[in-house]
Amino acid sequence: MELNDHDFEVKIRSPIYPTEDTEKLVQCLSKVFPKTKWDIREKTIEGNSKYLTRFKTILEDMQIRDTARSYMKGRIVNNECSFSLSKQAMCNAKVNFSEEEKPLGEVEVAITCDEISELIENLTETE
Repeated sequence: MELNDHDFEVKIRSPIYPTEDTEKLVQCLSKVFPKTKWDIREKTIEGNSKYLTRFKTILEDMQIRDTARSYMKGRIVNNECSFSLSKQAMCNAKVNFSEEEKPLGEVEVAITCDEISELIENLTETE
């Protein structure tokens, strides 16, 4: 089953610190979540997307699909998977799942899908 066969929504949320350049932050977040509509507020940036192809490619390129599968499946509640990513890693077009708060902050991600387990399998499939 392809990613496009799933009906899913991705919500991304990140704080904007006073020392951060909002435009650069959008560029960093877009490296992992392109094709996202960003809503910039005073202290936060939020995005909605229906595109996970780049995220899947990064997991494959970094060779962390097994780790990602285990991590994400452990964070499923009903039809949603929520997790945090390192903002610093995203600026380098990398995925680093966060267990603890990072110095540059975290990006909260929530993926909603009626078939969330199958979607995660698709995101992290190996040959």
